Parts: sequence; structure tokens; C-alpha cells
Amino acid sequence: MSTLPEPPRLPRRPAAKPRRSGLSTAAIVAAAIAELDESGAAGLSMRRVAERLGTGAASLYAYVSGKEELLELAFDELIGQVAVPVPDPAHWREQLITTLTDLHTVLASHRDAALAGLGRVPTTPHALRGAEALVAVMRAGGLTDEVAALGLDQLTLFVTANAFEQSLYDHGGMTEAEVSDYFAQVHAFYAALPADRFPVLTSIADDLTGHDGDARLRFGLEVLIAGLEALSARPRPAP
Repeated sequence: MSTLPEPPRLPRRPAAKPRRSGLSTAAIVAAAIAELDESGAAGLSMRRVAERLGTGAASLYAYVSGKEELLELAFDELIGQVAVPVPDPAHWREQLITTLTDLHTVLASHRDAALAGLGRVPTTPHALRGAEALVAVMRAGGLTDEVAALGLDQLTLFVTANAFEQSLYDHGGMTEAEVSDYFAQVHAFYAALPADRFPVLTSIADDLTGHDGDARLRFGLEVLIAGLEALSARPRPAP
């Protein structure tokens, strides 16, 4: 199997210490994910990860360049938990929705994991594997290469941002009952808006607040996919 080119990374510290027996990149990433779940992205640090592993922070720099690379590797590890489909032209839309929904589930289940993926171009092994599979599915659906390439960015950005928003509720310190109560209050608020001042919002209040997160995620994916199809079918301007 051919090897990947060296991805762009922040420079490592110039005086990285020799690798310590018993440590590995995999162990460091696992500890980083555990720390991310407990402390969030703001609380993640090389020192805290090192403490989890019973070592000093300096020994970690033989494996990762710092917090930014650690976040990138943690995000890649989580992406690797998502199964990728074999492209099926007859079911390509559902394949996209299923794969991206699975990605959303994984990211939302880990505090701030989605935040670690925002603003990052796929360069790590699992991220590249996922990107390869998603574009192959879009090609199987007849999307043009340009639309598939740009669509990959928009689809993953939507899912990542949506997962981060979901994680704010799931890992924000509120109980499930408190979250449900909050959304019940939101529903009641919109239902109580004065119709003379907000005639449009009051007329669609049930649709605004009556759909759960799963329905909203699927709706967003279907809108994006339908838009990509429409753009692919649009006549190209003459050169």
C-alpha cells in the first residue's frame, strides 16, 4: 500500500525528547479524547493528557507537536469509528445521509469533539478515508466533480457544526429533563408571541419548534443534497 505524503502540521518543538517506552500515539490520543470529554477543548492540554498517562508533558512531544495536532488526531480517531459505504447509484442519497448521520452521532457523543474538526482540511488517514468514500458516493449519484468536491466541504461543515450545537446540550451540565423543559419553554414562548406583531412566526410556530434534532439534521442534509443535485443538472455556461 502506498504511503501518504507528509500532511501540513505545526512544527514540532526543536528538542523533542526520545520516545519513552510504554507510550504510543494511540495511547496519547485515547487519553486526549478522555480529557476532551471531561474538560472540553478549552481544558485540553499536553500537561493534563500527560497526567492521565502518568508521565511528564515533555515526553509527549516525541509523538505530537502540541495541542493542535492532538486535537486533529483525536478528531481523526473518532472519524475512524464511522463505517464508510460501498457506492450504490440506486441508493446514493440514503448512503450520504446515513454516513453523515453516523458521523454526527459520534461527534455529538464526545464533548467538543466537533469543535476540534471545524476549520480543518482532511489530511489525516481516517479523514481522508471518509472524504474518499463520500465523494465516491456523490459521483455514483451523478454529481459533477466540481459539485461533489465543493459539496463535500459543505456537507461535513454542516454536520460538524450541527454536532457541536447538539453537544452543547448533551454535555452542558443540564440533565435530560432540564433540556426537555428548556425546549418546552421555547415552544410555549413562540406559541405566545402576539400575532399582530409577528403574524408569520406565529403561523408557523409548531413547525419552528415541533421538530427534534434528528428531524432537523435529516432536513438539512436533504436540502443540501437536493441543492447539489440541482447544481449538477444546471447547464454549464459556454466557455
